[in-house]
Amino acid sequence: VPQRGLQIAHIDLNLIREAFQLRVFLEKEAVALFTRSASDETIAGLLKQHRDIADAIRNGDGSHELEVHAQAVDWGMHDAFIDALGNTIISNAYRVNSIKMRLISQDRFRIDGHVGPVMVEHLKVLEAIERRSAEDAVNSLVAHINHARDRALRI
Repeated sequence: VPQRGLQIAHIDLNLIREAFQLRVFLEKEAVALFTRSASDETIAGLLKQHRDIADAIRNGDGSHELEVHAQAVDWGMHDAFIDALGNTIISNAYRVNSIKMRLISQDRFRIDGHVGPVMVEHLKVLEAIERRSAEDAVNSLVAHINHARDRALRI
């Protein structure tokens, strides 16, 4: 952790709930702004990445390489929403929270084994953004984050 050095994270259910709550607070505003401000080209690029992954899954690709790529696309989409705010304080807080979430449990939080459903959820968000419907984008994003939280809370 910058300015604090190496720390050992105590991971419990409260940390999981708090990390996801912070994520929802930050990403709701970020996706609403992104919906209004992102270029058509940026949105088209995100849609293409997600549709290519969804097509690969439909064609039977369940490879580890696809999961690794899908994870990078997943994190990249969420980072793009936050970065659209143009606020380094929020970006830094989000990055620290992301690190905590990734430490929660690789088996609980990562996209592995859930690529198909996650891409469907992302496509709902991105299609709402493409329509420039901030309300639909926010609602779809919150549902997506809540599904991820629920997977992380399963023991």
